[in-house]
Amino acid sequence: MPDQPKAHNSFCLPWRDLPGSMPDDIDIFAIGDVHGQADLLEQVLREIKNTASEASKRHIVFLGDLTDRGPASMRAVDLAMNAERLADADELHVLPGNHDIVLMFALEGPKYLDFWMRLGGDKVLAELDMSVETNSWQELTEKLKKHLHSDYLNAMGSGPTHLYLGDLLFVHAGIHPFQNRADFLGLSRRFIKMEDHWANIRHTFLTHRGGWDQNDADLKRRELNPTVVVHGHTPALRQDLAEAGDLEVCDGIDEYRTVALDIGAAYRPQLAYAHFRVRGGKAEVQIRAVRSSVV
Repeated sequence: MPDQPKAHNSFCLPWRDLPGSMPDDIDIFAIGDVHGQADLLEQVLREIKNTASEASKRHIVFLGDLTDRGPASMRAVDLAMNAERLADADELHVLPGNHDIVLMFALEGPKYLDFWMRLGGDKVLAELDMSVETNSWQELTEKLKKHLHSDYLNAMGSGPTHLYLGDLLFVHAGIHPFQNRADFLGLSRRFIKMEDHWANIRHTFLTHRGGWDQNDADLKRRELNPTVVVHGHTPALRQDLAEAGDLEVCDGIDEYRTVALDIGAAYRPQLAYAHFRVRGGKAEVQIRAVRSSVV
């Protein structure tokens, strides 16, 4: 049966000020957890390309979890790794999420294979007409390495785990409010099963109020709390996206100093992203999303 045609609906919140600063010569587009929603990612990249910009450079940041659970992980990875060209951008940053890291470990040896299956790796194997029941680990890994973009494998295995651009911190799951930030962000991928890990943290990070600069030696930074953490991992929206106002749950800037860009692409055909820019000397953000529906 042929695929049914789909339409894409776009949503966005109004622009709003950020408490900190960012370089005034760049635009930043951060994309939340994709989870194999290749059609949605293609639409997002098209929208980014068509977005007017006054900055001299455009950065695209993927917050991790490109694969698993969704319908087209292989194609999503290829789109992400070609995002500079597809979205007319200058810099591409592809950060690892917990799903990406577990996939890397599953490629190293069979020890993590069952764990990856529970995270949705079975959907990735199904794209290749393979399964753990009918194929050996060697067969699986050989075909995965053949079809997964080599730059993606390198970035997920050994590339940067987070990114600072001005007072914006991009990381997959979040940071610990009470641990040394540099030490926390420097945790090895090997500790992926830890609850308090930059690729896994939830409750301790998500419930913290008061900002991320309390221990800064600069009294002004402590007062202003300029750092905003841009993250994915935990879905901020747990329902079908129906109107722009539904995206307000992604805006935790005032209370939590966060922008949350996972809106449940692992389970629903909807994908969030954010545009950060400087206007009139002030950093600001607009949270956006796309959703697909059958025509």
